Amino acid sequence: MKRPGRVSLFALIFLIQVLVSSVLTAATPPILDSVFPCGGQQGSSLELKVAGTGLDEVTRLICSHSEIAAEKIGKDQFRVSIPASVPVGTYDLRVLCRNGLSSPRSFIVGNRAEVLETEPNEKLKSAQAVSLDVSINGCISQKGDVDVYRFQASQGQRVVLECLAERIDSSLRPILEVFDSRGRRLAVNRGFFNNDPLISFRVPADGSYEVKVFDLIYSGSPNHFYRLDIDTGPRMLFTVPTVVQSGETSQISIYGWNLNRLKNGPEQQLAQEAARRSLELGEDSSNGQPQLIQNNPTVGNALERLDLTIKAPADSDSILVPLRRGSEQTDLESFAFQLEEGHAPLSISLTDLPVVLEQESHQTSQTAQQIAYPIEVSGQLISGDEQDWYAFQARRGEVLWFEAWGQRINSPVDLDISLLDGAGQKVLARFTDHISNSGSRQFSLSHLDPVGKWVVPADGRYLIMIRNLRGGLDDDPRRVYRFSLRRQEPEFHLAVVPHHQKQASLNIERGGRALLAVYAIRKRGMTESIRVSAVNLPPGIECPDVWLGPHTDRALLTVSASESAPAFVENLQLKVSSAQGAGGRISGGTLVRTDLPNATSRLTTGIPLAVTDTAPVKITATPQLTRKHDLFGEMKLRHAPGSVLDVAVQVDRRDLSDQAEVKLQGVGLPQMIQNQSAVIPAGVNKGYLSFYLPPYLPEGHYTLTIQAETEVTNPKTKKKTSVMLFSNPVSFEVKPAAFVVAVDTESPRKIRRGETIQVKYSARRINGFISKIHTEVEAPAVKVDGLRVRGVTFVGQTEEGTLQIIANEDAPLGKQPFIRLSAVGVVEDQAVYHGSCFLNLEITNSTE
Repeated sequence: MKRPGRVSLFALIFLIQVLVSSVLTAATPPILDSVFPCGGQQGSSLELKVAGTGLDEVTRLICSHSEIAAEKIGKDQFRVSIPASVPVGTYDLRVLCRNGLSSPRSFIVGNRAEVLETEPNEKLKSAQAVSLDVSINGCISQKGDVDVYRFQASQGQRVVLECLAERIDSSLRPILEVFDSRGRRLAVNRGFFNNDPLISFRVPADGSYEVKVFDLIYSGSPNHFYRLDIDTGPRMLFTVPTVVQSGETSQISIYGWNLNRLKNGPEQQLAQEAARRSLELGEDSSNGQPQLIQNNPTVGNALERLDLTIKAPADSDSILVPLRRGSEQTDLESFAFQLEEGHAPLSISLTDLPVVLEQESHQTSQTAQQIAYPIEVSGQLISGDEQDWYAFQARRGEVLWFEAWGQRINSPVDLDISLLDGAGQKVLARFTDHISNSGSRQFSLSHLDPVGKWVVPADGRYLIMIRNLRGGLDDDPRRVYRFSLRRQEPEFHLAVVPHHQKQASLNIERGGRALLAVYAIRKRGMTESIRVSAVNLPPGIECPDVWLGPHTDRALLTVSASESAPAFVENLQLKVSSAQGAGGRISGGTLVRTDLPNATSRLTTGIPLAVTDTAPVKITATPQLTRKHDLFGEMKLRHAPGSVLDVAVQVDRRDLSDQAEVKLQGVGLPQMIQNQSAVIPAGVNKGYLSFYLPPYLPEGHYTLTIQAETEVTNPKTKKKTSVMLFSNPVSFEVKPAAFVVAVDTESPRKIRRGETIQVKYSARRINGFISKIHTEVEAPAVKVDGLRVRGVTFVGQTEEGTLQIIANEDAPLGKQPFIRLSAVGVVEDQAVYHGSCFLNLEITNSTE
């Protein structure tokens, strides 16, 4: 029997969901979920399909490498051409559609033959036949899906099976399994490079072998794509040293498989013939390495070593680095090193310091290796319980910075640093995981590498002990690290990400604005203001400078498009400078997946922007820099700790029939400034938002932005749609204060119409100020309606007083936002200093 009430309720819920969905869809930026295939071979062309949300009327496919071209051949299909000159590596693909530029997805350019998965291939018996030395593009397209491939191999061959998923922005958590021709499982791996698996094995006998790919929890979707390499060519894992000095020639040893196939070549600058040294990796799956299922000595991971000489680039920014870098690697300087005939480039870190290698006999405090700072050390913690000891001489009062890299250079270690006295008996300091996140929850800059500073207490000898907390029972030469010891020398790195909770690109409406979130990693005592500026802006684009004030790690960069800006896609170019004169680097970033328990994010090879449709509303924010005073005339305001910053907001509506109220609040505020909100009433085009600058706010340059929310008419559907708007950046300088104004805690907070109250307050003098201080009540830019106040002037050393406030019979009822006690400091009859604090006064009816 039907229940009309229940059916109506379901229908109502469904209708609400549809309405909410339509509003959300209107506000959702174009998101590119997948490109398939997710890679291609140098010197070839391929047909590629794109999928995502908000991808209406797709017109172009754009690659971060300018030589990779795409031609549209269908609604969501392109023919992509990859010239042979494009380096092997990882690039960004985006699509341009009616809603603007999409979020990026990774695209691999390889030098092996490309193969597409063909169904059915779910079982060993129906495995898809492929050759060696191929890259297979596949997808675990639905729950429970399994992909199986068969290849022929000869006895003694070293075959490397590697699955890329996490490293190409996929939702797949892949597991690899290898079977022989009789169906016996030889090896399995579920995480070699973080979540991406790798199996390397020596072929035990001539014949066919099967490799199986599936998801860890048997999940699946079109976003569970992958690339599977079945390779017998040279493959690099890591180098020793793992870091080299910029611009210098260095001797390095590369460790990997099938390196003996390489010959001398000018590009690699080989110092000698490949020197082979077998190093057996432990086969324990608990630490992310392949687990031997069959006790077969021919299935192993014998590493080879190749010694050579390289010339490091002088600057990592001067070359294209076609490598994927996570957001936690924002402060990592590196370059891509490629071997001739090799399958993929390897990241090698760069430093400005001399680099030394660890000594073999420094595993105890008695045999500590002597070093002298500033220096970088490259080492290995091969055994699970190994400890590396270093000794150094230091002088009293020096500020030293300790930093180690493990996770950020993709090494399977969790590093820990202990600083001890010269005898190795007393621990003076310990540096562990750097979990402080100056980014956001979605775009995290935190990592598990130790960082810290230490002030030398006395002249003498000190010891450093480095160990791996993760450990393990088996030896693993992949446990490399780099360690830096230097004096306090300010440095910073910035990441710039579209200001959105989901994946997005920088799309700007004509006559409108879009925001970029700027996140700073401050290092080695970098505390002062950082300035971000745009250079070589395209026509019709404006991007005012913004400041990250002292100790401030976040800011918002505003990019505006004029009404006449042409449609184009171009990279935004930024430069940085600092009050301390420290150098800094800036990188683009993107959110990768927000549908996972832990959001993933990475860096991008550029900061592209696109100009889209015309904005329905525009808001302009103007900080109040002058004030007209009855006693002192036109005053130039001086913002200081313990004062109020007033911001006027102008609303310009394209459709004059849209007159809804506008809700205002601040975004991108420095951490010490409390946010405020206000409402511009319906039909009004101007309002104010005021922020209190607390007495403990450090002096320096700051920037904030005003966010506005209102309703406009959708020109196509004629329905009301909620929109979020952002103002131009509001930059201001905070200078030293002369006094701090505060309302007495016992003073009344309410006043009735027709009533007179006494408000006690103080104006505490600081920084040696002894001149006059005149105080009165005011509101932003206008006189306070309905209130009468006689100002008070302090002379000499007076710091406390009382203001008498009278409420007229027609005074506006309710809480009065942003009314404050405002004080002016006078020097030789000139108004120079300013201070204020909110009064938080409420006007009530006389009958209450």
